[in-house]
Amino acid sequence: MAASLFLLLAVVLAFTGGGGPWAMIATITLAAAAGTTLPDLDTPLRLPHRNALIHSALPLYVALLDPRTWPVAAGLGFGIGFHLAADLFPGTMRGFATIKFPLLGSIGVFPSYLWIAVHAAANLIGAFIILEQIAPHPVVASTLAATGVLGTAYLLRAQGGIYALTVMTGLGWLLFR
Repeated sequence: MAASLFLLLAVVLAFTGGGGPWAMIATITLAAAAGTTLPDLDTPLRLPHRNALIHSALPLYVALLDPRTWPVAAGLGFGIGFHLAADLFPGTMRGFATIKFPLLGSIGVFPSYLWIAVHAAANLIGAFIILEQIAPHPVVASTLAATGVLGTAYLLRAQGGIYALTVMTGLGWLLFR
């Protein structure tokens, strides 16, 4: 429910908030907050848990269809990327935790790990690329700080999040080293 509300607010802000830096930062941060729990909408939608359609980069690409919602796409990329990073570290990768395709069912353990890792990276990298394209550098820095705090807070609470946060911190250190 919170994901839907945050996503609605982000889209409304994208359409009505103007192009100012604070509106863009707020839009991206709200969309990132929505993205952290958006993949779990599969259960209320009566889809199998870890449905491949929403545990992927597809929501980011859908948001790219209209240039006015590119900030929403960036935010969704960050949020879904954080969510999928935590999903890489389930208690056990079987049954409930594996990726399921509509009409096909589970794709198995190793393909599920691969799917989640590829789509987590695609979301996070895609979000960063979009952000670089739509915002000036001070806004990029502020947005990365806001989404970084939000992502850290999410990962500290999520199952497997501590491991994901450790891996992401290590990869970030290697990239900026």
